[in-house]
Amino acid sequence: MKISSLFHHRHIVPHWTFTTKGILWRLLFSDTNFIVGEDRDTEKKAVTFFCLNAQNGDALWKDVSYDEAWWIGIEAVVHDRLYLHGFRKPDMPEHNKITAVDLGTGNVLWRNDQYSFLYATPEKVIAFRDLFEKRIFYELNAATGEFIAELKECPADAYEVKEGNHGRTDFLFPHVLSGDDENVSLRKLIEKSTHEEEIRGDIEYVQSNGSVIMNFHAVVKPASGQAREVLQNRLHILDEHTGEVLFADVLNAETPAAVPDSFFVDHSTVYFVKERKTLAALELKHYGL
Repeated sequence: MKISSLFHHRHIVPHWTFTTKGILWRLLFSDTNFIVGEDRDTEKKAVTFFCLNAQNGDALWKDVSYDEAWWIGIEAVVHDRLYLHGFRKPDMPEHNKITAVDLGTGNVLWRNDQYSFLYATPEKVIAFRDLFEKRIFYELNAATGEFIAELKECPADAYEVKEGNHGRTDFLFPHVLSGDDENVSLRKLIEKSTHEEEIRGDIEYVQSNGSVIMNFHAVVKPASGQAREVLQNRLHILDEHTGEVLFADVLNAETPAAVPDSFFVDHSTVYFVKERKTLAALELKHYGL
């Protein structure tokens, strides 16, 4: 089945899209239903940040940069604050410095260039500083960055709390379709919809709201003179009862290798990224699914 023919049968369309100027590098979802992300221009070595309303895709703010042009990134999102980190040295993975940003405006609330971020709660930030042969921990006021106390040791629940600083993770992520899947009818449904395709890598899928959301990489004809094989990353949404194709889109027109985890589902919303720069949200519930 040609991908172009599927567009004539599409019944659902994205609820909203947001396109970055560079590469959409990273996304985090706050527990207050906002999306923060990094927009990286790899040629100019410049990064800006944005915050979206997850419900409608509206940008609370975007194209915002801070003091550092490139060596800065998202550390955590906790309630109504975004935390950014720097690096101890360029090209080195160790994070350093803390910039606290108001999630609603993108404005800097406070900075600390002496400490590194460990974790935060709505009320406090636990930071640390590495000295010769030891690490010292500090408690800071989350709203102002003011010093509260030096801690004798790392809090016992530090790394458990830190995991929660990465925003919401309660999404449905795709499974790999295998011959061992117990749901034979599901496997047949997916295989039927892709039987004309020459596929490389795994077929990934999620069942949600009466539909099957699936992602695969099909071999396509390479550009003239191109010797190596070219793949196209495609997303299909099928009616799980009839197998009807409700939606089809190309997420990456040309890629040399299969890239897993191209989409995820939040309740009845399917999120996916096109060509590494457009975030799309598709609402299944608007179509009775």
